[in-house]
Amino acid sequence: MPQQDAITLLDDDHNEVAAMFAQYKSAHTDNQKRMLAQQICQELDVHMQVEEEIFYPAFRAASGNGEVVDEGKHEHDEARELMARIQEAPADARLMLELEDAILHHVNDEREKMFPQARKTQGLDLMRLGDQLQARKSELMAAQAG
Repeated sequence: MPQQDAITLLDDDHNEVAAMFAQYKSAHTDNQKRMLAQQICQELDVHMQVEEEIFYPAFRAASGNGEVVDEGKHEHDEARELMARIQEAPADARLMLELEDAILHHVNDEREKMFPQARKTQGLDLMRLGDQLQARKSELMAAQAG
């Protein structure tokens, strides 16, 4: 895979999860829904962790904009609460729709507020951050698979 900057990498994750939500909605059996719900929650968990460990601190330090980072973390906390409820009822379409709405809202916030500012921020090396995000994401996915 060619090297990607941090924003492209994070946005690819956003698009991947959106596609999984669409698959969930078209799933015909509870078993398919359970598997997709687990996959969606795993992807989101890893994505939120790498954002919080790597991207958000770098963005805050370079831009000085803690408000948008705090908002992102708050939205992650809301998503985690929903994901915990989904673990108890993975075939609950209403809960999954609630999670999808929360994630789409979060994605739009990042795309409209954080990402454009990150692209303009001096001293924020998006290529280096992309490498760090990819390496950490691979670590976390391997740990979850193992």
